[in-house]
Amino acid sequence: EVYLRPPSPPTFTILPIARRTPGPALGLLFLSSVSSFSSMAASVNEISSHCPTIPSSAIEEMRVLGSAWAGANGLQVHRKTGIEVAPVSLRPMPFPRPVYQQVTGLVDDFNQLIHKVSLDHAFLNEHLTEASKFDEFQDRTLKLFNLVREEGVRQKASLGILRSDYMLHDAKDGSPLVPRQVEINTIASSFGALSEKVSGLHRFLIGRVPGSGLNTDDLPPNAPIAGIARGLGDASKLYEATEPVRKGGEDRRIAVLFVVQPEESNVFDQRHVEFSLWDQYKIPVVRASLAEVQTEAQLDEGSRRLTLKGCEISVVYFRAGYTPADYHGEVEWEARTKLERSAAIKCPSAAYQCVGSKKIQQVLAAPGVLEKFVSAEAAARIRGSFAGLYAMGDGSPESKQAAEAALKAPEQYVLKPQREGGGNNLYDTEMVHTLKTSKEEELQAFILMDIISAPPAPALFLRDNKVLEVEATTELGTYGICLSDGDKVVKSEFVGHLLRSKTASSKETGVAAGFGVLDSPILYDP
Repeated sequence: EVYLRPPSPPTFTILPIARRTPGPALGLLFLSSVSSFSSMAASVNEISSHCPTIPSSAIEEMRVLGSAWAGANGLQVHRKTGIEVAPVSLRPMPFPRPVYQQVTGLVDDFNQLIHKVSLDHAFLNEHLTEASKFDEFQDRTLKLFNLVREEGVRQKASLGILRSDYMLHDAKDGSPLVPRQVEINTIASSFGALSEKVSGLHRFLIGRVPGSGLNTDDLPPNAPIAGIARGLGDASKLYEATEPVRKGGEDRRIAVLFVVQPEESNVFDQRHVEFSLWDQYKIPVVRASLAEVQTEAQLDEGSRRLTLKGCEISVVYFRAGYTPADYHGEVEWEARTKLERSAAIKCPSAAYQCVGSKKIQQVLAAPGVLEKFVSAEAAARIRGSFAGLYAMGDGSPESKQAAEAALKAPEQYVLKPQREGGGNNLYDTEMVHTLKTSKEEELQAFILMDIISAPPAPALFLRDNKVLEVEATTELGTYGICLSDGDKVVKSEFVGHLLRSKTASSKETGVAAGFGVLDSPILYDP
């Protein structure tokens, strides 16, 4: 998701590489007889000034080689029409080195914070109960969390594969660019594997195609495939150590369950992790949708051990279940309940998923709240990345003032529901309509956030084997692994990054939702 106030995007038709389409206001140009590729920004900014000119001959070579490299290295997605190269940028996006170091240095702070908040039952219920009254999906998730806790949590260990997303904010007053957190993803944090492949693509193209004007030494290391697999593998080993073989069960076969969508398009992103898990730990993966879990998985009510397709499941890795669209009826919710009640380590648990809600993000940004969970030093570091976040509909003077401010200057805010996956936020007239027509208490299902003013820069997007010259903004995500056993965090590790870019005229960057492309950062010193 990206929170940038753009002009309304015009309608356009994607053409084969042909000629320039007139007008920089379009924000998108088609390349062929172009002498070079340079900044399209209306005014030069810090990011665009680090984008060197690329000759058009080099761009065509990058397209041909880039498509071939992506296909040969599994940088792909599965569409209904077949397997395609994933939408990517052909050139990495400049990113300030100090900011990269700052946000990657926050990974352990956020890992510790998310885990400690997940243990605070009263805190989660206090702040999610009212929002849940007007959001059925959040209500079901919170009820699942409470159901399992009241019954007695069978598995005290948990695994988080977390991704914290940031945008660069330009205050336009001459001060340095600063990171502002968009959100933290606690469930189905995707694109780690394909992000690593994009880093490899850019390293190859910079070295292989003359004229890029970039240096591979400025590409930061990026290895989330092995890192995410390590998190799953270590969690599985923890399960085996704490769930000893039962009498007569010496031949049990341990496996990790990937819960996936029925028609999964991002299958290559998942398979790379699956194969790395086998290479490192010799642990197989079983794939199943929520509906298949309900009909095929068995839960032993005595031990709560979960078996599926002849395997005892040690870890449940959710790559589905983060959106209401994944729950077609009670079958899927029954499956989710079965998994949550089981002895398998969940990635994530319902508790972690609740912590990742937008409401909890907003509450944690309030004065003095972070200090309840982390040290004052960690709280200061975390708070330094927050954008302005405001409660809605709770009757407080602060929430009323925030709503009034959004109505007066809607271009400065975004209204966010308790949703993941992109395409859910409300801007401009939609936001104003919701604020005006909803009952005050109904607005508790949302939070309000300041727009992040991201500096645009020229980029080369490869979509459907066509090169698009665009003015783009970017969003950087950092992947963290957090493995805990009860109250204790036993593994906290930064394992890689994700950069997504989108046209500056688009309001969101979800690649899977069709808004952006996969990219990678190339670091510079301001």
